[in-house]
Amino acid sequence: MSNIDKQAFRGQSVEGSFYLVECSNCGEMYPSNLLDGGEAIADSGDYGDCYCHLCGADDTERADWGDVNSNEAKAWNFQQKRIEALLDELEAAEKRIAELERKEQHSDRQSVIDALASSGEEWSDIEEYMQKWDAERAAAAGKGEAS
Repeated sequence: MSNIDKQAFRGQSVEGSFYLVECSNCGEMYPSNLLDGGEAIADSGDYGDCYCHLCGADDTERADWGDVNSNEAKAWNFQQKRIEALLDELEAAEKRIAELERKEQHSDRQSVIDALASSGEEWSDIEEYMQKWDAERAAAAGKGEAS
């Protein structure tokens, strides 16, 4: 999911006075609080038109699937909780993978230093070699190569 904005999947529950909307133009479903427009028109008591926040379709091009108590909204909210739980698990796994990769890189680096030191290399030579080694690994990581 590296190319997908995971935050866009969060906060999609239908709550309070909002309802579930399906845009007839782009086909996406979302809670009505994400609609654009709909602001109060001065002191008239009326509200402006609402538009799909994804494609800009107006009020006439959307279906109302019910308020927070409708079966559709309840099913939507149930699925949303599952999606958010899966996202939490995914983010925790990604964090753990990054942590393990950092530890592995540190361990590899330390093994090289230990091998050079045990072979009798001078510290200044080891330091110079490690600077080159670090630069090569950083360049490889920047290109997406395995290090």
